[in-house]
Amino acid sequence: MGKNYYNILGIDRNATDEQIRKGYKRMALKYHPDKNDHPQAAEHFQEVAAAFEILSDKDKREIYDRYGEEGLRDGDEQATFQAPSSDMLPFICAVGGTILFAFGAYKTFQMFTKKKNTERQDEASSSD
Repeated sequence: MGKNYYNILGIDRNATDEQIRKGYKRMALKYHPDKNDHPQAAEHFQEVAAAFEILSDKDKREIYDRYGEEGLRDGDEQATFQAPSSDMLPFICAVGGTILFAFGAYKTFQMFTKKKNTERQDEASSSD
């Protein structure tokens, strides 16, 4: 489960931009490595900065609210079947190439079988 950025800043989920800014300021002063000698203060300060970065950006906050921290790791867009991912491109090309090859082979087969039948009809017509 991902981190709860709202708890890290000490604010509610429906906080305004001003409350987010104040929560960041309060926690940054509390955990800043220059003001706090605790060994984990720097690590916690980084979490506070990351939480503020996500929650202060309207688009990132919307993604975080909808998908959580995992949604932010996957990028701004969630994986859907509407748009293929880059690792699907070789598969799509292979399938498309196979279909085109099969269609071409079928049409070639039709052309050669049709040609043989017309030659036979010409021979049968001339022998009458």
